[in-house]
Amino acid sequence: MTQRRYGEEEVREIFSLATTGSIRDQALPNESGGLTLKELQRIGQEAGIEPARVAHAAERLDSRGKPAPIRRSFGLPVGVSRVVDLPRAPTHREWEQLISEFRSTFGTQGRVTTTGGLRDWSQGNLHISIEPTEHGEQIRLSTLKEDAVAINGLAVVLTGMSALFSLVVAASGKPGKALLILGMFAGMALFAFGANVIRLPRWARERERQMEKLAEHAVKLLSKP
Repeated sequence: MTQRRYGEEEVREIFSLATTGSIRDQALPNESGGLTLKELQRIGQEAGIEPARVAHAAERLDSRGKPAPIRRSFGLPVGVSRVVDLPRAPTHREWEQLISEFRSTFGTQGRVTTTGGLRDWSQGNLHISIEPTEHGEQIRLSTLKEDAVAINGLAVVLTGMSALFSLVVAASGKPGKALLILGMFAGMALFAFGANVIRLPRWARERERQMEKLAEHAVKLLSKP
């Protein structure tokens, strides 16, 4: 079986989780193929970190899974998702426990559906599913900020309208009025897009943090015999 290898950023995160010491800022071996857990434990021992702590930190990192590429609109994050392998399928009671955690995290009841081996909890464009895979089970978490996509679209429409109306009015011999129309529509477009610039990065970071926490919780719960 191929050993899991950790890249440079993963290695730094593992040591950050394993200790509050200064190893995070120290130079680490630059291995293009990554480092195995045993190699990380050896490096940790040299820095005074117990192998068990390194192993536990690696487990925590693995339990978070890897976020999928962020969906963007005009460079702004509007969609966040994450997929994490699970040790096994949840029992009916464990699924109810997970649902309780979802509701607590997002502050809403949500909607629960079950179809065959697929279990889903959703609230609007926020979906969390437990899915069967070729090798076991996985949890998929995804969300889309649909209103932000609509606002970006509105900003584009307003910009186009401002240019069109300004040209029409200017052609009729009223340049002062044309500038007024241009400023009005352009201001509305700028305000709409600016609102997204301010709120979307913060929203994406919060959703990523929540998904990371829920993935860790699911893996920990389903790691119990």
